[in-house]
Amino acid sequence: MESEIKQDAINYKIMAGRKYRVFKLVFDDKVFYRIQMQQKNYDDTVSKFYRQVTFKKGVELDNETDIIIHRGFENVRRNPKDDYNPISSIMITDFEIVQNQEKVQKEALEDYNKSLEEANELIPDEEIPF
Repeated sequence: MESEIKQDAINYKIMAGRKYRVFKLVFDDKVFYRIQMQQKNYDDTVSKFYRQVTFKKGVELDNETDIIIHRGFENVRRNPKDDYNPISSIMITDFEIVQNQEKVQKEALEDYNKSLEEANELIPDEEIPF
């Protein structure tokens, strides 16, 4: 029974051990994070929506960072503007960052092109034999 609780540590359509992309939003010097969720409807269409997530203090992620969530829980807090609509988010306590292969390849290509440009700048035109 205890192992089932550990696997189902995150409820409400978020599965532990699955990869999610975290989007960063900065508004009025405050940082908000959200993840994209998908729901399959009865007519075989897919609905996409976003869910706000929070992390421990001191955790800062870049925009479009891929993570694998290991532990977390649903957090509900009071909305100071409206007592009848609380703010719901998912508090992620344990996760690991997954390197986005497209991003890594793009950065490697940019570094390679930059090194080629620097190499071409080092050789003056007078020394090139052709």
